[in-house]
Amino acid sequence: MSKRILWKDAWQAITRSFGRFVAIFLLMAVSALALIGLKITGPDMRQSATSFFAQHQLADTTITSNYGLDKQDQKIIRQQNGVKKVDFGYLQDSTIKQTNQTLRIFSKTNGISSWQLVGGHLPRHDNEITISYLLKGRYHRGQWITLKQSGSLSHRRFKIVGFVRSSEYLDRTDIGQATVGTGQLNGVAVVKKSAFKTGTAYTIARITYRRTAKMNPYSTSYRDDVETKQNQLKKALDRHGRVKYQSMKQQLALADQQLQTAKNQLSAAQQMGLATDADAGQLEQQTTGLAQKHRQLKQLGQPSYTVNDRTSNPGYAIYQSNAERVDILANVFPVLLFAIAALVSLTTMTRFVEEERIKIGTLKALGYSNLDTAKKFTLFSLLSSSLGVIVGAAGGFFVLPKIIFQAYAANSTLSSFYEQFSWPLLLTTWLIAILCTTGAALWALHRDLKAQPAALLLPKPPKGGSRILLEHWHWLWSQLSFNCKVTMRNLFRYKSRALMTIFGVAGCTGLLVMGFGIRDSLSGISNIEYSRIIKYDLVAVQNNAAAAQSKQRLQTVLNDKNVKGHTGVYYQQLTKKAGEDHAVQQISMIVPQNKKSFSRYFAIKNRQTQKSLPLNDHGVVISEKLARLLNAKVGSTIRLKDDAGNWHSMKVYGIMEMYIGHYVVMSPQAYQHIFGQKYQVNAQLITLKKTNDLQQISRQLIQTGAVLGINQNVNNQRTIDNTMGSLNRVMIILIGMAALLALVVIYNLSNINVEERMRELSTIKVLGFYDQEVTLYIYRETVILSLIGILFGYLVGIGLHRFIILSLPPANAMFDPTMTLANFIASALIPAVITVGVAMMMHRKIRNVDMLDALSSVD
Repeated sequence: MSKRILWKDAWQAITRSFGRFVAIFLLMAVSALALIGLKITGPDMRQSATSFFAQHQLADTTITSNYGLDKQDQKIIRQQNGVKKVDFGYLQDSTIKQTNQTLRIFSKTNGISSWQLVGGHLPRHDNEITISYLLKGRYHRGQWITLKQSGSLSHRRFKIVGFVRSSEYLDRTDIGQATVGTGQLNGVAVVKKSAFKTGTAYTIARITYRRTAKMNPYSTSYRDDVETKQNQLKKALDRHGRVKYQSMKQQLALADQQLQTAKNQLSAAQQMGLATDADAGQLEQQTTGLAQKHRQLKQLGQPSYTVNDRTSNPGYAIYQSNAERVDILANVFPVLLFAIAALVSLTTMTRFVEEERIKIGTLKALGYSNLDTAKKFTLFSLLSSSLGVIVGAAGGFFVLPKIIFQAYAANSTLSSFYEQFSWPLLLTTWLIAILCTTGAALWALHRDLKAQPAALLLPKPPKGGSRILLEHWHWLWSQLSFNCKVTMRNLFRYKSRALMTIFGVAGCTGLLVMGFGIRDSLSGISNIEYSRIIKYDLVAVQNNAAAAQSKQRLQTVLNDKNVKGHTGVYYQQLTKKAGEDHAVQQISMIVPQNKKSFSRYFAIKNRQTQKSLPLNDHGVVISEKLARLLNAKVGSTIRLKDDAGNWHSMKVYGIMEMYIGHYVVMSPQAYQHIFGQKYQVNAQLITLKKTNDLQQISRQLIQTGAVLGINQNVNNQRTIDNTMGSLNRVMIILIGMAALLALVVIYNLSNINVEERMRELSTIKVLGFYDQEVTLYIYRETVILSLIGILFGYLVGIGLHRFIILSLPPANAMFDPTMTLANFIASALIPAVITVGVAMMMHRKIRNVDMLDALSSVD
């Protein structure tokens, strides 16, 4: 027998065992698809965003101020150390008359945070405007729109000349809050800088830094570097703000003195008959102008500067969080998938080696080396696994990432997706696949290669029978039928195959339980959050410095017949660095004016017991996810920072159910105790009789002049639903892959079981068993093992689900840990249906067995 015949036999082994070849191919393909696809998707998503940001030179830092940015502010910003480029511009919120859509209109930037054209062109004249492509269905090029509020704009009527994609607004639905209209933005737009009135202070500054230009914007080093520069800039601007405030107060005081002197002079002149009506009119104008400046100073207070990084851009943090969620899944799902594939491959290749036992002995007897003998198994396993990795890698690099990106991109304005190829990832996957198949084959082969050829040329003796545990329970064993006794004995006789079946089914079931469980945890979160916990429809932040007439108009709207109820609260944003990445967490602090009425708008309950948590005079109640991030328990003391940069210590007296966002709730007495300030209502929680009136009431509230901003729960709910919907679509993909793996595993193990016991099946057919009885003879074992595997899979799935729901949510959210009964039923039905389907296929194979051929001697 020459080497040529040896290779021929090796290639023929593939066609002789084509079902086994395909099974290993599919196992490796599914495993490679999951590993490569999930591992590369996160980096692909980040690279897609990074390329988009670099292309449009997205600002590292943006600065706004309640007084605008004067020349000294501009000088401080330009002279900051490490600045690469600065762009000063304008923005104006305005409502379109025809449709009541609210736009945030920006002046065209000079390179920084540039706009991507989707259609038409950027404005070339002062009366031209380019709007967000998201509004393309409502407006068309060439259409003229009229703005209700011109503000700092020179015109109110603009011609739409194009549609753009903003590099700063990445969220399709939650664009942000506005100061006009309903309080919510519907889109963004851009005009020429000269379309704004000259002489007015700039309203926004954008900065890029030299050092961060080549950094990964999602890296810790980038975040730390930008944060350091922002802190330095904020301190410098705040110092100038305090000086500017004192200067404005002094100027107003001096103007008051001059005005009073002018009034005295005018009075004296009038008594002498020397004053004219023009002099009196001019003095009246000065008095009115000075009074307006006093009101402005009172309303705006001390100059404040808001210095934001990229995470303040709508959709930026959510997109980053989505990419990180895929990374977490990539560290769990493929590992279990490959573990199952490795176990099944080991069983498959072990069985293959045992079938070729006599041929191995023949080759050794003819003088072939161990290396020559191993060629057949090495070729078989290498080829099947390598082809599986190639097909799986193709889908993993170029198909699955795009599907997952599209699931998340449904809520993002990012459209371009950059697919990356990674040789290290491909080689790692290939090596793992080789280890699972070729390694398993060589491990099974080494025992036979050590044996003498004479021993190998004899058929392997059948496994010996032995008494099992059930036989010692005579009262039970005697009640079992013959078929049941045989089934029980065979289960213990073929222990390795039984364990492989249990582990294989348990792994697949566990993945299904995890996938369906995460769907359970995602479904209905927004409904729970905004019906059972947060019961108000909107929050109206008041302007306590507003004129008396504005406050009266606000009260009139609050008493409107469409308003079901409202309650006053003190509302403030606190911050704290927390979580694994030590990112800044935004925490909403609510202090109700009336504890009793507050319960109708906000439920403060323990999640496990559903019992209401009281508010005492010294401590606070915090949301559950915030407690996890801060490692806080009841009785712990936490420290949070207010918007002025002051730290406050507060004792935790309760932890409440909350799924989205971080909250701290306390009584007015506790607020005064912790902050050392007198309690004052600055916001209204409002519920409406009909949600259809939401936009109308929001518009009326803004128009009063006593409301600084509005936060509608419907927008928050939509954002949550979109985010959870995207993750839900990803879970459907993973559930599908787990079901496919279950199909391959159950088919492969069933096929091995039938092939390995073909002589046994032929024997009982000769004894007169019907085809159906022969199938049940072997499939009773499969059904029992599958049921045991499903039960073990429940335990595996529950553990995976718990790990995932603690790791998967972003830092400002948590998932509902409850798992429904339907999850367990569906997770069991899928492998059960697959088992039944495979049984039908095996029944046809058993029915067509040639009894004489199978029983022929192999001696």
